[in-house]
Amino acid sequence: MKRYVAVNRDEEALDKLILAAHLQPLLSNAKWVKLLTTLVAQWPLVQACQVKLIWEDVGNERWLHLDEHTSYQFNYYANAMEAMISGKPHLAWTAYKEIEWLDFPRFFSPKAAEQDLSVIQRQLEAVGQFRLETSPDQLRLYAYHRP
Repeated sequence: MKRYVAVNRDEEALDKLILAAHLQPLLSNAKWVKLLTTLVAQWPLVQACQVKLIWEDVGNERWLHLDEHTSYQFNYYANAMEAMISGKPHLAWTAYKEIEWLDFPRFFSPKAAEQDLSVIQRQLEAVGQFRLETSPDQLRLYAYHRP
């Protein structure tokens, strides 16, 4: 049985966590909005996108949910998103500064179709420069550099 640790997620606590972990931000809030706007516009291409939050271990299952109804100023805003990330504990709001990386897997389920990572990568590169890590099975976009 997984246990979930309560984390203080206010601005000051997040800033302290980022500083203590020596995380170097790679995305501004404005770039997050551009990124999400592009992903929403191309939502049929993005079948699955795993999310790693800075205060969680890698094994926690969180997914970014996009569809044709996702929109700016309704689901995502200038510095946070509302109810777009699944997982436990449930988060009503997620600040962009909480997201360490996004991972687009080629295969996310045995029954699902293959996700075209090269098309997703081209869409991301059209938005701007990102720190991307590619492999045959995944495309990872980093929001922070960990020393």
